[in-house]
Amino acid sequence: MLNALKLALFFIGGTLDVTAHEILTNGNIKEVHQVTGGPYGGTKVDEEFVSLLNKFFGANVVEIFRAKYPGEWLELMNEFEMKKRGRRASEGETTRIRLSRTFTSLVSEQGAHDLAERFAGSCAVDDLKFVRNEYFCLGSTAMKKLFDPVIKGIVEHLKNLLKSRALKRVEFFFLVGGFAESVLLQDAIKKQFSSQFTILVPNNASIAVVQGAVMFGQRPGIIASRKMSTTYGIEVYRPFDASIHPIHKKVELEGVIYCKDCLGVLVKEGEVVQVEGRRHFTYTPITSRQTSFEVAFYAPSNPNAKFTTDPKVGPSIGKVAVSSPDISKGKDREINVCLYFGGTEIEVTVIDVTSKNTGTASLDFLYRRT
Repeated sequence: MLNALKLALFFIGGTLDVTAHEILTNGNIKEVHQVTGGPYGGTKVDEEFVSLLNKFFGANVVEIFRAKYPGEWLELMNEFEMKKRGRRASEGETTRIRLSRTFTSLVSEQGAHDLAERFAGSCAVDDLKFVRNEYFCLGSTAMKKLFDPVIKGIVEHLKNLLKSRALKRVEFFFLVGGFAESVLLQDAIKKQFSSQFTILVPNNASIAVVQGAVMFGQRPGIIASRKMSTTYGIEVYRPFDASIHPIHKKVELEGVIYCKDCLGVLVKEGEVVQVEGRRHFTYTPITSRQTSFEVAFYAPSNPNAKFTTDPKVGPSIGKVAVSSPDISKGKDREINVCLYFGGTEIEVTVIDVTSKNTGTASLDFLYRRT
């Protein structure tokens, strides 16, 4: 019998990461879809709130307060952080954000005369109120507007993701991370998807990610396999083929014609890799007197990129250099590139077989180029 899949939504550091897992019969976890996501998290809501402060009180006031009083600014944003997770907006009630005396004094000092007059007592603009020279009050409509861009982005991303054949057996949504505690977010996800899926939000969802990391550290073998979210490759020279290689990449070395800047793929986006599995690749020098090798690693956003100079490849994410002092065999030498797939990293070892010289590096297993 097939196990149901769980679609996990991680809200970490202001972003959304979504992946799908299957719980195997032995209790281990198989990742069945690579990590996807985007800038759909609590940080985006914070940015909308700051924009609202700029609009209501004036960008000049907010900027001065933020620059001169960072401690009080942090207190203001922390209060908003707690209020944005509450139920008041979802129940049609007003959310009150207390403003410090320093801030309200700046409003009076920096604001125009008519602005100061508006704040003499209580004023209301677009479901917003400034009350008793102390509280910034957001009606439910105004509060919900702060969430609209983020929630729409999340819903659309999930709709598109669920079209994948690999996710046909998904039955559960599992929300974790700080933003997962937002009632407005939970309500939106339930409204859109609860007719098809069971929506699960653990108690203390904000610390569930940390708890999971600790548990993973104690039982790293619980992840049986992962699906690559990124393509990794290295820069290599290949024998020149005029039918597929551009002429400007043609080079001749010791009588042999090569194509430079080729991307040699080591592991491709969407591939399933076994955790603690290994892959080995063998290369040879391009000149007989080459005494060192520098292996440059790339993580292209386009998994079908052919050259390291392609637009969606980007700069190298790391390099490993090894020396090869014994050139007695000329080009008849081997350079081994070995990949070990650990829990959250790919450990890379580059070995000059003749001298046994070795270089190592670690690549973030969950790396995704933006």
